[in-house]
Amino acid sequence: MLGHAAALLERMQNIWRRARSFRSDDRRCGDLEGLAELLAGEAAFVAQKSTIEYCRARAGCSWDKLFAADEFAAAMRRSRWTSFPVVLGDLAEILQILLRRAGFEAAAGPDRLRPVVARALRWHGPPEVPLDLAAIEAAILARLERNLDAPPRPVRAFGRASGRAIFEALPLKTNARGDREVVENQVAFLLCGVYARLEERLDLPRIAAALLARDARAGGGPGRIRTCDQTVMSGQL
Repeated sequence: MLGHAAALLERMQNIWRRARSFRSDDRRCGDLEGLAELLAGEAAFVAQKSTIEYCRARAGCSWDKLFAADEFAAAMRRSRWTSFPVVLGDLAEILQILLRRAGFEAAAGPDRLRPVVARALRWHGPPEVPLDLAAIEAAILARLERNLDAPPRPVRAFGRASGRAIFEALPLKTNARGDREVVENQVAFLLCGVYARLEERLDLPRIAAALLARDARAGGGPGRIRTCDQTVMSGQL
């Protein structure tokens, strides 16, 4: 029910955005560079929102003083950077699901998605914490390979594993099971929103054509968007 409600709310907001814009088609993303930026921005948004909101609620009325402390600020950066690739793995699977459901199975393989995953993973520049990006990239691609052996998962199935990993990376938490479930549910809710936004924003035929036309090779390093105007919620780490 939680996943359905989040997706429905986001779709209603998408309808309203389309009604207010006479050039909504101009905002659809159909190039791989823009796709990588979109995924990197959404992953950063989910990682930051789930981390910051829980810690602010747990800190209570003193949250502003705690967040201003240099040591805690550094711990928050570590937490966000650690959580970012976890969320990106979910978004890579969501992209794969959208392609498969639209009938572009040939473009949904890990060999085709590798350049986008590699680009998104490195979009925000060198990590501020020790992260083995090559190993993380390989793990995401292996996950995408396994997914091809089963039907696409429903979006409501996302969030529990990622939420648990994000909770473990938090600089401020309790051992209470209820607290962990709060984070898991929030991550699940946020991922449902991302699914609906990607469903709205992505020009899947153009993306599939670009994926099939491009050699399967890994990219890397930060760069600029070229043809996709990213205006949905996103973030920087």
